[in-house]
Amino acid sequence: MPTYYLIDQEYRVDEESLFATMGHLLVFNPGQRDLELEATVYFEGAEPKTFALPAPAGQSTESNYANWPVEPNTLFALAVESPEPVACQCTIGWNVTNNDYAPQAATKSPLGVRECAKSYAAIVALSREWYLPDGIVIDNPDGCYVRESEWAVVLNPGRQDARVTMVLHYANGIREHEVKVPAQRLRRVPMDDLARRNAHYGVHFRTDQPVAAQWLRAVNWNDRDELMAFWSVPCVPGPLK
Repeated sequence: MPTYYLIDQEYRVDEESLFATMGHLLVFNPGQRDLELEATVYFEGAEPKTFALPAPAGQSTESNYANWPVEPNTLFALAVESPEPVACQCTIGWNVTNNDYAPQAATKSPLGVRECAKSYAAIVALSREWYLPDGIVIDNPDGCYVRESEWAVVLNPGRQDARVTMVLHYANGIREHEVKVPAQRLRRVPMDDLARRNAHYGVHFRTDQPVAAQWLRAVNWNDRDELMAFWSVPCVPGPLK
């Protein structure tokens, strides 16, 4: 039975700033039979939850956080099991209107109402090795008007804890960091304090259990917490040959 991993999910609601995120799962069932999918939500510090998702034949269907068993201000991952092959994609919108998309929506942002979004296709298999080519933490207020933060996201859906070694490869050397991802849990690792600032690097993940790995980056103006852009990239499974 095919399983699709969409491991970068954040349901955010901030009543004070009105900054919020809303995520959407799109499933395209190209077949001729209606399907019922089983979705499992994996959290950082709680037991997984499951729920059913319909996938009617010959069409793409949308569902979102508002209809899933997740609470606002939660980080989580999603694994979708299907009796037949489908295509899965996730889109997450960040906004300054507390997830209100009406034309008359209110905001506290000096830039007015706006949204930025990221979208990625599902990881289709677990691996003990993953690679990320494009790593850089930008923090140079005297030389650059943006700052960029990064996170590694690792999902361990198995029943044994995973020991993950992250090897950061720079032009002039490497750094290694080890993290533990408990069984059936998600782990988001902030890179700002682990990576060398303002230097490009690649990452090689090595684990003792099959996991899924993804890379996140957020771009802000130097003088405010408001997002300029953000994106999410599934890592490349290994071993590379």
